[in-house]
Amino acid sequence: MKALFLFIFILLCSLQLTAQGEANNWYFGEFAGITFNTNPPSSLSDGQLSTLEGCSSISDTSGNLLFYTDGRTVWDKEHNIMPNADYFGGTGLMGDPSSTSSGLIVPHPSEPNLYYIFTVDEPHQDNANAYPNQGPADQFGNPLPYYDEGPDYAIPQEDDGFNNGFNYSLVDMNLRNGLGNIVEDQQNIHLVTYDEDDPEEIKYKCAEKITAVVNDNCNSIWVITHFVNRFYAFSIDENGVDPNPVVTEIGPTIPLDSYRRGALGYLKASPEGNKLLTANLQDKYSSLNTGNVYLYDFNNATGEVENPILLKENILAYGVEFSPNSKVAYATSSADLVQWNLEVEDIQSTEYTIENVTGMGVAIQLAPDGKIYFPQQQTQMLNVINFPNNLGENMGLSTSIENGAIYLEGNSAMVGLPPFIQSIFTSRIGIIEETEDTQIETQIRLCEDETFILSYEHETPATYQWYENGELLDGENSSSLEIPFNTDFTENLNYTLDVFPENGDCKLSGIANIDLNALPKLQNTTISECINNINDFSSEFNLTENEANMINDGTSVQDYNFSYFFSEEEAENNENPIPNENNLTATTDQVIYARVENIESACYSITEIELQISDYQTGASLSLIRCDDELNGIQDFDLTEIDASFLNQISGFYTSINNALTQTNQIANLESFPNTQTYVDEVFYRIDNDNCGTIGKVELIVQNLPMLSNTLNYMYCLNNYPETIRIQPSIPENEDDLYEYFWPNTNQTTYSININEVGTYQVLVTEIETGCEAIQEIEVTATNLATFSLITQDATRFDNYIQVIIDDNSLGDYEFALDSPHGPYQDSPLFENLTPGFYTVFVRDKNGCGVVKREVALLGIMQFFTPNNDGINDYWKIIRLDKNIIADIYIFDRFGKLLFQFDEANQGWDGNYHGKPMLNNDYWYAIHLDDGRILRGNFTLKR
Repeated sequence: MKALFLFIFILLCSLQLTAQGEANNWYFGEFAGITFNTNPPSSLSDGQLSTLEGCSSISDTSGNLLFYTDGRTVWDKEHNIMPNADYFGGTGLMGDPSSTSSGLIVPHPSEPNLYYIFTVDEPHQDNANAYPNQGPADQFGNPLPYYDEGPDYAIPQEDDGFNNGFNYSLVDMNLRNGLGNIVEDQQNIHLVTYDEDDPEEIKYKCAEKITAVVNDNCNSIWVITHFVNRFYAFSIDENGVDPNPVVTEIGPTIPLDSYRRGALGYLKASPEGNKLLTANLQDKYSSLNTGNVYLYDFNNATGEVENPILLKENILAYGVEFSPNSKVAYATSSADLVQWNLEVEDIQSTEYTIENVTGMGVAIQLAPDGKIYFPQQQTQMLNVINFPNNLGENMGLSTSIENGAIYLEGNSAMVGLPPFIQSIFTSRIGIIEETEDTQIETQIRLCEDETFILSYEHETPATYQWYENGELLDGENSSSLEIPFNTDFTENLNYTLDVFPENGDCKLSGIANIDLNALPKLQNTTISECINNINDFSSEFNLTENEANMINDGTSVQDYNFSYFFSEEEAENNENPIPNENNLTATTDQVIYARVENIESACYSITEIELQISDYQTGASLSLIRCDDELNGIQDFDLTEIDASFLNQISGFYTSINNALTQTNQIANLESFPNTQTYVDEVFYRIDNDNCGTIGKVELIVQNLPMLSNTLNYMYCLNNYPETIRIQPSIPENEDDLYEYFWPNTNQTTYSININEVGTYQVLVTEIETGCEAIQEIEVTATNLATFSLITQDATRFDNYIQVIIDDNSLGDYEFALDSPHGPYQDSPLFENLTPGFYTVFVRDKNGCGVVKREVALLGIMQFFTPNNDGINDYWKIIRLDKNIIADIYIFDRFGKLLFQFDEANQGWDGNYHGKPMLNNDYWYAIHLDDGRILRGNFTLKR
């Protein structure tokens, strides 16, 4: 499946001539390095260079490293020393790692395989003292064992003992199979930058300053250095280096007695080639800050230097640099960073200083990304000025990685950084896409079968010429080119556009490095998963598990990013990726689309993943039955009984079918598993096989015991003995054939038995179908007819009562009624508020043993009388007798003497005997009723 993706690296740089990526790789400090072939720039740790100050590096126009140097030794792109440039091997160059600009690499203007290395030695006073002999020596010419810096500074490690001045060597990249080497007869060629007739100048020869810029004619290069009060501009054209420089004598004068400190400090040309900046660390040998920064006009047509402007003095000046647009100047002094605006007449007045930011005076270097970098001395950081064209705080100075500073990953920045031809950083054109004047894209990545249009339209009439991998493309003379031009290429391509303005301006060049990348080779795959949720017939899929099978070209899954989509359109547009790719729930078979993207190239292809949900096999349904011994519907079940029936093939038991599907939450205690749902529950067994397994259900049944009440009670009437009664358990008679019975008391096995003895009986009831059994107790309790006595209250007219007193030998539970054997009966043995009269009391056994009755009369017999003629209770008499009863009443004293006799019709006794009042005392009565009954009692006379 074809996929197109454009991945553009942005490099913020500019170019004059055909240079593009020549400044893309820097090596400096103690094995430190960075590359601008990435965005943002990143650190390099493969460098072999260790230098305090001077260094230089060069790359080809595509940004590929060619070689680098500390001014004495040269390392090739494989970080091996070139044979003809090995300082400690005796073939080194004449720079010095402690020289500010020990080396500067300049491409030959017309021969792309040739490069010049210009070197500037450190003009050490200890070497000058020994001239013409090898140093070091003291001021009187006496040899010294080491330099004045200390015992660790000796020949040859520190220096070769001579002030070698300004020299150049030629590198031919065609040598050593493209690794390059110094041309043997073009090594350490001396250039005179001093007055050969001056016996002092010949001892030092040159300051530590060097810079380069393209000539106004566009076909040659100026290499510029400085000594005392003179600038030397050497021209390089198609014929090579002209040893006769353009000399400009101009202030200030840096006297030789200030050397070597007076020789320190950078010289830089502006990217546009019309200005020079110079930093002089000191202008006299002193412990005071006597250095300065000067700005000059440079005529890049003639090589002459003019119009010196003092920007700052009485400082320890070291690094200088121009902004990409050549309108802003920078310098470092001690620990400070200083900026000036070059577009105003009073430049000095625009000074803007940021204090304590550099650690000490350090190099400050414009980079291909349009930013300026400087070391945080003896740290692992390069600080950055993000917007060097801007003034003041808007320059965007940063010391943090988050805002553009570069961490060197274990290697240290020192003082120096590699300088370049300043023209590399101007007038470059973008043929991919230009976003800002200092931001030009030079690298793109194309995927297989993808095309892209490179273009640049000059603002004035111009002619155009395109190159592919350095080869002229005949007939391609328009301002645009569709690439790849040659579709047979399967590797990286380089395209160059040369633009020749018809107004005579210098040639412009643009470059595009094309990284062609194949699409991932994929194949469709299938993922099958067993159902894991019976509710929605769903399964969970890990889409990533098949990634290795998708790749069909032998590469590793580590080379790719994988994303997954529900539709092919979403995969193509990289929209709405599936978020839970490791745990996607699917409820039906479906197709998922995988977008597989190469991490390095960002090229992608799309492949299909078919998701298949497989069902499980249904096993036999089984059951285990237990009796409800605890009477709560919960019992322990031994699941191994089921496993044994399957010859121990069961892999596990689970409380739900979904757990059995996913094999999670397996039941641990198989021999004693209690049901969680009362009476009826279920578990599931699983048997593993080559498919999705067999899953069956085991029903756990807790059978009720025979439904028996706790205890049955029967009553046996002792008055009926030896008659028997029938007792039976609480099983309904219409279900009695579902059970078996056993009576331990009598060893009978019938549903019921007949007994005539009180006591406790037991019956074992067993349900025939389940075998569940229970014991019921039957309590047979004795009862009998009541024996009782009566207590009556009949002394008043209306509140009389009858109370039944049950004898202790009466065993039953009784109830009571008056006058009718049919009741109503009451539980209370007390009948109250009765009027005088005759009553029949009935006592009935509640348990059915029978009824006992007794008659009782409430005659209204007065308990006392007061014969005092007040009209109240003056006569003792029977208050009420039934009108049909005839009675004779006799009154006796306590000795039994008859005092008075009257019948029911008489008004009663007045308390006199033979006309005489009787004394207050108790008297007795005898009432003879006509039915033969005699009622006896006593009463009281009160006067």
